[in-house]
Amino acid sequence: MSEATNEVTQREMVRIINQFRKQGFKGTYVNFQHVVDEGASYFVVMSDENNSNQGLFKIDLLSGDIVFQYMLDENHAVSND
Repeated sequence: MSEATNEVTQREMVRIINQFRKQGFKGTYVNFQHVVDEGASYFVVMSDENNSNQGLFKIDLLSGDIVFQYMLDENHAVSND
C-alpha cells in the first residue's frame, strides 16, 4: 500500500464535518486522517472553540458513530505537515 492511503479527500472532509455538526459538535477541525484497513473510519482532531483544548475523535462514516479517544497534550500531539 502507498502512504497516500491515510490521506483524506475534500469530499470525505465535508462528509465528516457534516456528521460532526449533525451530532452537535462545535469547534475547529485541526487534522483528518483515514484509519488504514478500517474502511470508512477516520481520526479527527478538533480544537474547542472556547479554550483551544484539542481532542482526538474516531468517526465511522457508514454508521455515523463518533467516539472520543483522548485529549491531546504535550505527550499526544499532532503534526501539521
